[in-house]
Amino acid sequence: MKSKFFSITILPIAAFILTLSIFFCGCKKDQLTINEEKRFAEVGFKPDPSNPYDGGWGVTLKPDGVVDIATGGDIIYRGTYKINGKNLKVSTDQMKFDF
Repeated sequence: MKSKFFSITILPIAAFILTLSIFFCGCKKDQLTINEEKRFAEVGFKPDPSNPYDGGWGVTLKPDGVVDIATGGDIIYRGTYKINGKNLKVSTDQMKFDF
């Protein structure tokens, strides 16, 4: 004969632990990983026709933790980046950004 203690106590706890493990494993899927050089450009940017150096912001991430930031002109700032889940922290000698 089966114990009522097992069916009342153990099964809901096991189901709860399984649900938590699925939830926490699912959260890591949205983390950005850099295996090769990736370039990201400003979305919806409309250049000024009178300024040939106005190209919008751009960020290039490299696998070794190096980032190049183009701030709209022909100057590129080199720095480092760290990825934590959906957050991207970029720092150079001149500026720091959180995306």
